[in-house]
Amino acid sequence: MPNTPESSPETSPETSPEKKPLNHEANTEPGVQQALFFEHSGQDPGSNLHTASETAFKVGLKSTQTESAMTIFSHLTELRRRIIVCLISLTGTVMAGFFWAKPVISIFQALAPETVVFVQRAPGEVLICSLMVALFLGSALASPVILYQLFSFVLPGLLQREKKWLLGLVFFGTLLFLAGVIFSYYWVLPVALLFLIDFGQTIARPELSIQLYIGFCLSLMFTTGALFELPMVLFALSVLRIVTSQKLITEWRWALIIIGIVAAIVTPTQDPLSMSIIALPMILLYALSIIMIRASGY
Repeated sequence: MPNTPESSPETSPETSPEKKPLNHEANTEPGVQQALFFEHSGQDPGSNLHTASETAFKVGLKSTQTESAMTIFSHLTELRRRIIVCLISLTGTVMAGFFWAKPVISIFQALAPETVVFVQRAPGEVLICSLMVALFLGSALASPVILYQLFSFVLPGLLQREKKWLLGLVFFGTLLFLAGVIFSYYWVLPVALLFLIDFGQTIARPELSIQLYIGFCLSLMFTTGALFELPMVLFALSVLRIVTSQKLITEWRWALIIIGIVAAIVTPTQDPLSMSIIALPMILLYALSIIMIRASGY
């Protein structure tokens, strides 16, 4: 029988070493990447081809690092530009709001009982009030520009589904905040002022500092508007898988207790009527949150 040549270990398919694929993700250091590159290519370290490949590898790695640095720098430049646009728009709206400050102060004064006398206890109180109102109005007027700049910077990095949810939440959240401000102006503030002022009217003549009065009205309106964001907060928690609609339904008793405590803290009078005016809308918003979460599938 003819002798069959045996396969040597160097040429045997069973014993020949397999080349490992180059894994750029597992090794991010340049030296490790370079070693893996030449191990994968099977080039002789002393050959001219190896030297040329090494030079090409270093040039490509440096180019990648430069592009990464340029990308970060471009993002920071864009962020800086958008912040400047927001500051310019806010400055312009605050200046415009300053000219409307005195009419707005007169609107707030109309909420107080007719027996109240407004006084300026220190020089510049009316000026400070005007600046407070101008900042409040300016922030409200500039909010569309600020939100547009914010989401123009953030949205390109989000998925299409995430963009729709985020834009919907911002739009609905803005409507809820405005609803809270309007609700506070027509229902919360009149009740609170009437109770607080009439309670001691037989003992002391009501003379209110205009600065403290305007600060009280603005803070109460802002707080009520923030409380009306309850559905947005609960919906965000449901997206993060912290709460579910079923859990909100099960824990409704604890929710009522927490709402009552928050209403007692926020309401300046702590009387049952004023607390009920704050608590009842929050209970309705809690129920609305459950409907939103269940309808969205979370």
